[in-house]
Parts: sequence; structure tokens; C-alpha cells
Amino acid sequence: MTALQRPDVAEGEPGTRHAQSPPDCPTILYIAGSGRSGSTLLERTLGELPSFVNVGELIDARRRTVARGERCGCGQAFVDCPFWARVGARSFGGWAGEGFAAVHQLQLRVARQRHIPSLLAMPLADRSFQQDVASYGASYARLYRTIANEVGAACVVDASKWPVQALALYRAGLDIRVIHLVRDVRGVAHSLGKRDVARPHALQESDVMAHTAPAAAAARWVACQGEAELLRCCGVPVTRVRYEDFVGRPRPTVLAALNALGLSPDPAHLAHIGDGRIVLGVSHGLSGNPSRFRDGVITLQSDEAWRAAMPRRDRAVVTAIGLPLLLRYGMGRRKVRGLVGSDR
Repeated sequence: MTALQRPDVAEGEPGTRHAQSPPDCPTILYIAGSGRSGSTLLERTLGELPSFVNVGELIDARRRTVARGERCGCGQAFVDCPFWARVGARSFGGWAGEGFAAVHQLQLRVARQRHIPSLLAMPLADRSFQQDVASYGASYARLYRTIANEVGAACVVDASKWPVQALALYRAGLDIRVIHLVRDVRGVAHSLGKRDVARPHALQESDVMAHTAPAAAAARWVACQGEAELLRCCGVPVTRVRYEDFVGRPRPTVLAALNALGLSPDPAHLAHIGDGRIVLGVSHGLSGNPSRFRDGVITLQSDEAWRAAMPRRDRAVVTAIGLPLLLRYGMGRRKVRGLVGSDR
């Protein structure tokens, strides 16, 4: 990989960072988007590049992984994973201490959807909010720096997905570069509507993935895309990747995304990405899709079960809600005609 170049944002422009970049903080390649959009596979694919390390949905570390004692991507319980034990000790004096708990409290104060207006108008925000953003960024910079140092990486791939998290860290001065991952809203809604899908992250084998009604899933999808679009308006380096393109043409799609963000790799470093398949090793990613625990040769195939299995009424509702963005993201007239079920 070539040396990482930091995108420039002119002083005084709306996108200007509010804080200085924390010293020695690695570049963060952040995947933003809705759930069930393929972020786990993309994150792991990126994490295989030399000088890259993937960490899964790091924002879930407090809410799920630590609190519930879930499994690391390596298969061990989080509390037993040597990698995360060292990271926690060096970053916060351990995951169970007050240091990490304080980060979670800061997240509630600066990195929730309700705080987007304050992050957008950062120079006008009150002083206490600005200080909280700076403190939050410093804590994450320390965490990212420790992760990178642990494996000798220059870039940390974080699939936390929340656009507001990326914006908060960018406002704190971190070198955040975003892949806005988009999947057809109908595929997302159909996937989120599935019940009793096993969630192997948990130590309790009875745990299942959350499910959401189609209309609610579509509304959340629209909101998420809108928030991701705001990142670009604030000066955050963003490139858009469609799930369908990644699955269908993985190597050129990954290469184009990295080039767009100033992270141009040596083509030889993409040898693990082939036509219709990727080769993945074991990683220490957290949360995400059950595919987190698969390694070796992974066959890529676009999940379009919604075309045959999604009830016509649900498809019509979801398509109507997401139609403007379906068109914006070039999902195609043939697919949009799924509103009346004509594309089966």
C-alpha cells in the first residue's frame, strides 16, 4: 500500500474539522450504512490487506460485546481473547473499569442521532458539547492507536455503520474516511424481517438476530442513507459502494473505493479477492453478521431472495418508501418496477 495521504479540507469551509488530529492516530476506514448491507464481509475483505486491521462494529463493544460477554471473531469469548485483553488494558486499564465506561457516557452525549444538528453546526455548539466531542475523539484515538500498534497496522477498518459516529470522530479531528455501503432497501427489509436467525456471537446458543417489520426497516434505511449523505456535506471523505457491485465485481469495486479515499493499494495486495470469491483469515472483529465466524474461501453471491420470497404488499410498501433513493443510487428501472412485482 502506498503512504496514506490525508485529504485536505480548506480552513473556514463548512467541512473543516473542529479539533486538531490526535497525535499518532491511524487512518480510520469507516463503513457507514444500514444493517444487513454486507458490511461484515466488506470489512473483513478490507482487513486482509497488508497494514490494515478490521475490528468489526467497534461501537457495539460496550453495549453488546463487553456487557454480554460475546464472542470475538476468533471464536473465543471476548473476555478470553488475548488481543482484546491487551487492547483494553493499554487503552483504558481494562474493559471493566471506569475509563471505558466513561467513553460510553460520552457517546450518549455526542454520538447519537439527536446530536446530529449540533455536530453539523459545530462552531455554534455550546462549549460543553465541544469539549465532550474532543474528549470522545481522544478516547477513540487512543483505542484505535492501541489496536493499530498491536498488529503494526496503519489503517483500522471499523464497520460500526452509524453515520453520526463517523461525524463525531471527524469533528474531533480523527482521520476518518468513509465507505457509504448501500444495499437495495428491499433486500435489507426482507433480511431484517427474518425471524429465528441464530446469532452465534452470544455464548447462549438460543440468541437470535433482531428482526424488524418491513415498513420500519425501510424508514430506518432511508434515515441512515440521509445521514450518510450529510457526511459528504460536512467535508468528510466519502465514497459510495453498492452491495450488489461488491458481490458481483469485488476486486474492481474494492480497488475503486480505496483509490477514491486516497488509500490506493498495490494490486498484489488484493490477491485474496477473486471472481465470485474471497479468501479470509480469522480476525478479531466484533458483532455484525454471523459470517463473522467463517474463514477460508468464501463464495460471494448476491442475496436477492426477496424477489421470490417477499410478499407483494410488503415489497410495494418498502419500494414506495425507498423509491427516491433507489433511483438516486441507480438501482435501475427494472428493479424499481418491483413495486408491482413485475421483475420476478
